[in-house]
Formats: sequence, C-alpha cells, structure tokens
Amino acid sequence: MKNLITRTITGAFFVAIIIGSMILHPLSFAAVIFVIMVVGLKEFYKMVEQSKVHPQKALGYIAGSVVYLIPVLASQGMISPKHLAFLPGLVFIFFITELFRKKQHAIHNVAFSIFGVAYISIPLATLSMLLSPLAAGDPPTWHILFALFIISWSNDTFAYLTGIWLGKHKLFERISPKKTWEGTIGGTLFALLAAYILAEFFYELTILQWMGGALVIVVSGTFGDLSESMLKRKFEVKDSGNFFPGHGGVLDRFDSVLFSAPAFFCYLILLNL
Repeated sequence: MKNLITRTITGAFFVAIIIGSMILHPLSFAAVIFVIMVVGLKEFYKMVEQSKVHPQKALGYIAGSVVYLIPVLASQGMISPKHLAFLPGLVFIFFITELFRKKQHAIHNVAFSIFGVAYISIPLATLSMLLSPLAAGDPPTWHILFALFIISWSNDTFAYLTGIWLGKHKLFERISPKKTWEGTIGGTLFALLAAYILAEFFYELTILQWMGGALVIVVSGTFGDLSESMLKRKFEVKDSGNFFPGHGGVLDRFDSVLFSAPAFFCYLILLNL
C-alpha cells in the first residue's frame, strides 16, 4: 500500500510538471526535459560502468547538452540553424579525448560514450521540438505534444491492464517475459481511441492523421520499451535508477518516448512536406 501511494504521488507530480511546463512556454518544457536528459545520461553511464567500460562522462554531458540545446533553440528561432554545423564534429572529440585517457577498452569507451548521447539526447531534443513551428504549426500550439503523451500513456496503461486480464501469448519472452500480444493489442486499441477523441478537440490533424500518428507512437514506443529492457538485461539491472520514487529511473519512464518522440516528429514533418 505504501508503494502504491508513493507511485501515485510521484505519477501525479510528474504529470503536472510535464503538462504544466508545456502549456506555460516551450522553453519551460525544454528546461524540464533538459534536466531529464542529464539524469538519463547519468543513469546510462552508471549502468555502462558496471561492465568495466569507462565512458567519458564529463564530455558526454557536455556533448549531450550541445546536441540537445542547439536543435531546440534553432527550432524556436532563437539561434541560427547554421549552429547545427557544429554537431557532427562532436563525434571526433570523443575519439581524440580517448587517445589521452590511457583507459582499457578504448573503443568500447568511445562507443558507449557516443551511444548515450545518440540514445538519450537526440530523441529528447525531438521531444522538445514538438513544441516548435516545425511540428506544431506557426504559431505552434501545445496540442501536438500533449497528444503524444496522452496516446503513449493510454497505450502503456491499457497494455498493462489488458495483459493482466487476458494476457497468454508472450510478445518477446526473451527480452520482456511479462509483455503479451493481448496486452499489446489492447494498448493499441485504446491508443487509437485516445487519438479519435483528441481529433474531436484538436484540429491540427485530420482524424485519419491522428490515428496514423497513434500507430506510429504505439509501434515505435513498443520497440523503445523492448530496447530498454534489452539494455537492462545486458547490464543486469532491474531499474535504471530511482529518480522517480516508486517508478524507477528516467530511462524506465521515458523508454518508449525515446523512440516514439523522433518517430512522431518525423511523421509530422512528412505530413507537412
């Protein structure tokens, strides 16, 4: 009972911060997600270190911050898009730095250092960019980003409930023994229902476009969830951290979003071509 109360309070506070910040201003949401990104990198590098790999943590935080901030600020028109030219060069800095570290497993150190930025910072940048004119119209609204979370939360919640009630056939037992096809189908149906309801209130997309977006979010989010489970199995941890009391770490809570945010962002860009 105590854990349930903790989970409920943490969940309510988390939802309030996420929704409140996105409605308040794109930069307030970007600031919240920036904190999430830094904590996520910390969790990832901590997991990696358990495999006797020595990631370049300080450089990872710096590179991750640059990779996050430049696209987000450029998409809001606050800096020139020309600053994006700095991003590819960050990859080579990891290699050059590793030459002087004299650590074992040099290639693994570089690979996992860069992987953390690619896996966490880039997807979360696209999440914040869902509040930019690129994805949310001009002037941008918070409806698109709000819809991503509602559809994702609907999928997660009802996949869990349907799986408990009807689940018999394993979806991917080797990676996630508790996930079932019944739960996945149930979560998808309720995500489509959520998209249909959103279409009645938000007119940025047609009903068919909202439904298509829901499928993109569900499919990509499911693979994101499975991929995080694969990483935790690799590093032999139950939770990535304890940033959210009763819920685990940042990577535990944002595993599906790390895949669904860039997928949904690309979907919206393609719709506007």
